[in-house]
Amino acid sequence: MYQKSDIQILIATMNRTSFDFLKAMFLFSDFSNFNLLVINQTTPDKLLQSDFENVEVINSFDKGLSKSRNLALQMASKDLVILTDDDVVFQSSFENFVLNAFNSNPSHDGFRFQYENENGNFPKKYPKRFLSKLSDFEILNSSSVELVFKKDSIKSKGVLFDENFGLGSTFYMGEEAIFVSDAIKKGLNIGFVPKTILIHPDLSTGEKTSSSELYFVQSAVFYRIFGKMYLFWVALKLFFDLKQSKINFTQVYYLFNQALKGKKAYVNATKL
Repeated sequence: MYQKSDIQILIATMNRTSFDFLKAMFLFSDFSNFNLLVINQTTPDKLLQSDFENVEVINSFDKGLSKSRNLALQMASKDLVILTDDDVVFQSSFENFVLNAFNSNPSHDGFRFQYENENGNFPKKYPKRFLSKLSDFEILNSSSVELVFKKDSIKSKGVLFDENFGLGSTFYMGEEAIFVSDAIKKGLNIGFVPKTILIHPDLSTGEKTSSSELYFVQSAVFYRIFGKMYLFWVALKLFFDLKQSKINFTQVYYLFNQALKGKKAYVNATKL
């Protein structure tokens, strides 16, 4: 049976010199009561040091969110690892939800959980019930802050984040969906638990991605996951975006071409 001491939270951050951000992440308890591994992507003049036994810090001079996640997975030391960002707020019962999920389902290698925004609402549509397996739609809907895995399952199958994707890379989103897809393709059993483990702030309007950029990047994500079937998912996205009035008919031709350019850019970027 897993216990709280078996959980390690892997936190990606940048340019930190103090633990003030950790205090904001754990409002219900002192952050040092949890096993934390902080990957601080920084420069030699901005180093983060830890005097806490349970808080390990690695100052990395690489750039890119997926590189940070991969370093964290490589250096993780506990049985269950939670992937998260530096701007979330953990719920007071999060570890109980995690432990119950893995102890009740020992054959599973990982789970998606839920998160809420600052207003207490779900920023996306979640299933209403426990899922033993994720559908393609659930894979594509995955966010890294929802994911918890057995460390040894990830390491034994050599599952890593694709460093062509994620903040700091050409294709700056979709890395979590690719990671989950790769894990499932390599035989890992990943389910969904309808329990909220944290609060994550919504993006501001200025930070939201334009439709043009979105189709460019998501087409590369679709191709990376589904191969030649990527056009089906591009067409499906166009259909749902039209239905939900996120785009209009006059944009379809242009956005479809942006999708073709995104796939081509990914192929060119990954040529040997």
